[in-house]
Amino acid sequence: MTEQMKVLVVVEDEEDMRRMIFALLTRDPRLVVTGHATTAAEAIEAAASLSPGLIVLDHFIEGPVTGLEAAPSLKQVAPAAKIILFSAHDLSSEARRSPDIDAYLQKDQPQKLLPLAQSLLGLGPIAA
Repeated sequence: MTEQMKVLVVVEDEEDMRRMIFALLTRDPRLVVTGHATTAAEAIEAAASLSPGLIVLDHFIEGPVTGLEAAPSLKQVAPAAKIILFSAHDLSSEARRSPDIDAYLQKDQPQKLLPLAQSLLGLGPIAA
């Protein structure tokens, strides 16, 4: 049996977007959504307790702390986790400058989320 990877989906405050991310990632049976958060504090707590392999992180989340600001704390509590900054805003240069962000993807390209997650986790594509 293939080992399943833990995925902390989403630090995302919009429920419809969170559901879409869940649906996209769970197309791969090796990926298991183990939690979600809407604020940086919730995300840090969840990452510390779940030890995820991947965190999909929105930038503009509820509360005073942004996704980019939360990334160092997320890496501190879950150092093995890969972090995808998934935002509706063009934050590509900011994401490149952050040592805690492993990849950046704009929300207008959701079809690229699963392949990006698979690549970061060292997984090949699933057989059709």
